[in-house]
Amino acid sequence: MLPIDASSYREWRAAKLDRYPKSVAELVTDVGSLTDLSGGQKNAILQNCRRANMAIYTCRDAHASREAIRKFAANFGLTRLDHHLCANADGVSELAVAASGVRGGYVPYSSRGLSWHTDGYYNAESKRLQAVVLHCVQDAAEGGQNAVLDPEIAYLRLRDASPDYIEALEHPNCMDIPANNGADGEIRPAVSGPVFWYDTASGALRMRYSARKKNIRWRNDAVTTAAREFLSELLGAEDGLVLRFSLEPGQGLISNNVLHNRTAFEDSPGKTRLLYRARFFDSIVEGENQV
Repeated sequence: MLPIDASSYREWRAAKLDRYPKSVAELVTDVGSLTDLSGGQKNAILQNCRRANMAIYTCRDAHASREAIRKFAANFGLTRLDHHLCANADGVSELAVAASGVRGGYVPYSSRGLSWHTDGYYNAESKRLQAVVLHCVQDAAEGGQNAVLDPEIAYLRLRDASPDYIEALEHPNCMDIPANNGADGEIRPAVSGPVFWYDTASGALRMRYSARKKNIRWRNDAVTTAAREFLSELLGAEDGLVLRFSLEPGQGLISNNVLHNRTAFEDSPGKTRLLYRARFFDSIVEGENQV
């Protein structure tokens, strides 16, 4: 749990910034096989998740099966999959350009860029996402770069700027998402909730956020507006806290649902972008990733 009193917070903040990775390379672990991790490989991934709420792995099999992704995730306590609208029956979705069907109506399944967000920011409180595994089968011919930021870093920067920002972003009605309605009626009801929230089991800080301009209703007060503007500037800064990379075939990102975005991309006849994504209601090493 994040410390509340000023003295403990200063200690936590210093430790967090001291061990936060200065480059993406610090987060990479070569695991060989997704389904046969050694104790050292697993521990290396856990250590990076403790320091930055995320880790990147490289395996020898770019064309790993969706079942292999699930088995890999289970090594880190991730078993409760989010069987959302665009997922396959096994709960794992395929991020690729979809010209038609259900997926064709959603930006992640297009070549367009994605603004800053956490996955499932529109989920109800009972189905809040806590972790995500993203595995690259094939990168795009051009573009498709990701940027990521640990929500704990966003929290401490906001708290350093003004504790009032944190209070505003923890308000239970801070960010509202209107209902998602389709031709056959309501697909998902409207959802209201905070930006920062805490896992009830571990006390770990979690975040739900979207920088989208449409279909988001923010609490209309001066402090919330100022906090949003500060966060937007933080996510656009070039001070090294935001990490940028492009996953290559056989690489993947496992995280406690960190802030992320994606640039637009282009496929070619011989190079069509495909990533597997598994989203979980569990946290990685639940209860152990605190300072």
